[in-house]
Amino acid sequence: MDEQALLGLNPNADAVFRKRALTYFEQLKTSPDAWQVCAEALAQGLHSDDHVKFFCFQVLEHQIKFKYSSLTEVQQQLIRDTLMTWLQAQIVTSQPEKAFIRNKASQVFALLFVAEYLTKWLSFFFDILSIVCLNPQGVDLYLRILMAIDAEVVDREIVHTPERGNERFLDGLLHENRECINHGVTWW
Repeated sequence: MDEQALLGLNPNADAVFRKRALTYFEQLKTSPDAWQVCAEALAQGLHSDDHVKFFCFQVLEHQIKFKYSSLTEVQQQLIRDTLMTWLQAQIVTSQPEKAFIRNKASQVFALLFVAEYLTKWLSFFFDILSIVCLNPQGVDLYLRILMAIDAEVVDREIVHTPERGNERFLDGLLHENRECINHGVTWW
C-alpha cells in the first residue's frame, strides 16, 4: 500500500494528502487486482489505523457491489476467506474495533451474503455462528451482520435493485434457512 497516500485518510490531514488518498482509493477501486492488497491488510491485521481499515473495507465493498461477478472463483474465495479471518481475529482480541469499522464490515458481509448465499455459500449463517459462539464481541458482530442483511434484502424503506430485496430471494432464503433458524433459536 502507498503509505504516503494513506496519511490522507486521517481527518486532520491537509488537502494535498486528502487528494492523494482519494486518488489512490479510486486507483484501487478500478484496478483489477489492487483490491487484494486491501484484503491482505484486513486478513493479516497489517494496519492499526482505523481509517485505513475502513478504507480497505470500502475497496472490498466496491469489488463486491460492482465487479464480483467478473472475479474468478479463487478471487471470490479470497474475499470470503478475508472476511472470515477478520471475523476470527475480532473474537480473540481484547480490544474490539470501533463501531464504524464493525458497521462497515457488516455491510460488506451483507453484500457478500446477497451475492453468494443461495448459490455458493449456503452455510453462511452456520459458518459465522461457528466462529462467534457466545463471545460478546462475536454476538455483537453477528447481530450487526443480521441488521445489515435486513437493510440489504428485506427493509421496505430502502429502494432495492432488482437483484436485491426481491420475492424470489426472500422465498429462497426462508426455504433454505429453516434448519438454520431452528438451530439459531436452539443455540440462543
